[in-house]
Amino acid sequence: MMFMLRKMNQSIEDLRANHLKDNFIRFQFSSKRKRMSTIIENCGQTEHGYDRRIHMKGASEQVIKSCDYYMDENETKQKLDDRINGVIDEIINEYASNSLRTIAFAYKDLKENEGGSTHEDPDPEGSCLNEVEVGGFTLLAIVGIRDVVREEVPDAVKRCQKAQIRVRMVTGDNRVTATAIAKECDILDKNQKQFGEYEVMEGQ
Repeated sequence: MMFMLRKMNQSIEDLRANHLKDNFIRFQFSSKRKRMSTIIENCGQTEHGYDRRIHMKGASEQVIKSCDYYMDENETKQKLDDRINGVIDEIINEYASNSLRTIAFAYKDLKENEGGSTHEDPDPEGSCLNEVEVGGFTLLAIVGIRDVVREEVPDAVKRCQKAQIRVRMVTGDNRVTATAIAKECDILDKNQKQFGEYEVMEGQ
C-alpha cells in the first residue's frame, strides 16, 4: 500500500502528520481478525459532521463482510447489491487463481460516540472485532499482491518427493490462492483440475 501511494506521488509522512495524532487509535491485525483498522482525524467535511474516519484493510473476504456500500468510478457511494457482490467474488477468484493474495481497502465516517467515547468498545455480539468495525463501511478497492516463489523452491520440493518425503503446505491464504501457489511449487500437480478431500483442506 505504501509503495502504491509513492507511485501516486503521495507523501506518506505528510499524510501521517496531517491525520494521525500521537495517541491515534489502531486496531491491530491478527490471524483471527485478518484485518487492521486505523481511526484518522482532520478528514474535512465528513458524512456525519464529525471529524473522524476509520480506514480498514485486510483479507478481502473479511473486509467485505463489513461493507454495505462501494465507491463507483465517479467517486459516488453506492449500495452494495447481489450483482456487485457477484462481480467482487469473480475478481477475488480471478486474482486468487493467479496466485495473488487479495487485500480490500474500505472506510467509514464515524459518528460522535459511535462505539463509545473513544470508539474502542468491543463488538457486543462477541466477535473479535470492535463495534465500529462491524458494518457500514464503503469498499474503495481490491488489490492483488504476489509473493514470488523463490527459484529454488520447486527443485527442493522435487528432491524431497524423490526421497519419499511427502511435502505439504500449511497457510492462512484463501483456498484458491493456496492451491495456485502449491501448483507453482510443484506440491500439487499443475495439470490437475480437481483435488481429493485430503489434498486441499480448510482449517475447519
